[in-house]
Amino acid sequence: MAVSESERFEQFSSVLLTELLERTRKNMELLQPDRRPCAPLPFAQTPSFLDIYSEVVRVGIFPVVLSRRPVRAIVGDVDWARDGREYLQTLLDDRNNVVFPAWDYAWDALWDERKASAPSSSQETEKKKGGFFASLFGRKNAAKPEPKPNEGGEEEGGVMAGLYTMLNQLADKRGYLPLFRDDTRVFKALVRIKPGKIASAIKELSQYHHQEFVVQGKEQAKAGVLNDALQKWQFNLPDRVGEMLVIKCAVDLEHVNKTYIGKYIRQSARSQEEAEKGMPYLSIYWKAMPSAVTVQD
Repeated sequence: MAVSESERFEQFSSVLLTELLERTRKNMELLQPDRRPCAPLPFAQTPSFLDIYSEVVRVGIFPVVLSRRPVRAIVGDVDWARDGREYLQTLLDDRNNVVFPAWDYAWDALWDERKASAPSSSQETEKKKGGFFASLFGRKNAAKPEPKPNEGGEEEGGVMAGLYTMLNQLADKRGYLPLFRDDTRVFKALVRIKPGKIASAIKELSQYHHQEFVVQGKEQAKAGVLNDALQKWQFNLPDRVGEMLVIKCAVDLEHVNKTYIGKYIRQSARSQEEAEKGMPYLSIYWKAMPSAVTVQD
């Protein structure tokens, strides 16, 4: 029996949502440190943020992505129940695919509710499910929270202002570093990164750490190889993502201590102002790290 057009669209919607959630969640999980940090982590780099992020995507981002005409046109005559995920992954490998621009549009729309346009059916579904996020993304005419000027002097607006207020209140309550206004770039960039890329970076950095600081003799790597690899990965990954990778190393790798990170920051930025602007999380984390203990003979 042939699958109806509506059934095929529902199958496509399910496959697309699953892929977007799994890709972004996996990247966020990889960036989380394995050991206990010695200073407050960025909220976005903690397990407690994952469920919040997934709900934001499911309720606030995905309906807008699905509403974009080029995305809906992907449905075609693909058997989504059988071949859907493999086909979608192949499509996403193309940098010119239509999903990523729709994803960016959806995040940008949070700053201006007038841009957002989701299918009525999706909106009704979310209203029935209820919950804080459904009410946040669904209230088109509700009073907006008082805008607060950010570090750049601009004012926040739209749903994102309320979302940031809520997230930063949770971050403060749980002892994490608050989000910055331009962290939207992180959330937008995550979907474009294959989790394998971050996994490869972590493996490479761990190997260089071992070769430079643990191995002795002829097999020992020359000094500075880990630093060079950290800089390479930080600046080859999207803003904040590479920075969080360095923080993960500062937590998980024994010799990447406060002295090491301080030197790394000085080598990566021409001034303290540049470091705090370009690596705000790392700068704050470094300041809060305890000083390395010197063992006296």
